Amino acid sequence: MAVMVKVGVLVLIPTVLLVAAQEQTKYFEIGGKLVLRPEFSGPINSITWKHKGNLVAEWIKDKVALEYLGDLKGRSELDLTTGTLTVSNMLKAHDGLFTVEINEKVLPGSFNAVGVKNLNQTKVEVIIRPLTCSSEASNCTMDCGNDFGDAEPVQYFWKNGEAGKWESGNKRKVIINDEKTLSFKSFTCKAKNPFSEKESDPLENPFFSKSGGSNNNVVVGVVVPIVLIAVVAVAAWLIYQKFIKRASFCPGSADRNGGPVQPVEDGKPAETTEMMGKD
Repeated sequence: MAVMVKVGVLVLIPTVLLVAAQEQTKYFEIGGKLVLRPEFSGPINSITWKHKGNLVAEWIKDKVALEYLGDLKGRSELDLTTGTLTVSNMLKAHDGLFTVEINEKVLPGSFNAVGVKNLNQTKVEVIIRPLTCSSEASNCTMDCGNDFGDAEPVQYFWKNGEAGKWESGNKRKVIINDEKTLSFKSFTCKAKNPFSEKESDPLENPFFSKSGGSNNNVVVGVVVPIVLIAVVAVAAWLIYQKFIKRASFCPGSADRNGGPVQPVEDGKPAETTEMMGKD
């Protein structure tokens, strides 16, 4: 029984490896062309291409004229001599498995199509972490951009200083605050996928800045205008209050009837000349 299990495992492993090896990943640029070339030699009498199990193109010599079907109709072109399928204006929604049948036999080689976005439409920048990284930090990390999403798969390259050479690396780079790192004025990264590549702007060496330089600049830029606005508002309010008080107690100010406002003595208004005349 134990021997049978071992034999079964030995047979299963090569089978799995064979299936994995027969499936090719084919990257295509979103908006571009996908070209699929089946590994076949000899005369072709019939051919059928499928995408995610749905018919894309079908032809049988002397029986069925070449016909395009499904959501790739109007985008596809089939070479009846080589069996090559070309699909134009590919979308990300067109990801998925393509299979081909030639002369009524499904070929073992299938194609897993994966759409990739051009990096020209993606922001590439060096992001320092933490944002408070400064000369007082012992080490910091740098990321080459955020999530690249549909632009994957991406390879990363780093350059130390302006005259440095590009070196292959990971998305994240750790820098140590030592003499070697301090000899570089800046750091630059580059992202590259199967169809494009893009460089970031150089980032100044964060170990050149004082403690909390990045965040302090942000705080100063926000707090100072708020303080200035508050000071101006308080000053305006004080001036306004002073003006109101002067207007209220000014002897030359007019009362509601248009006459002069009389000064108040002992809590009672002084009698006007006109009122004294009437008495």
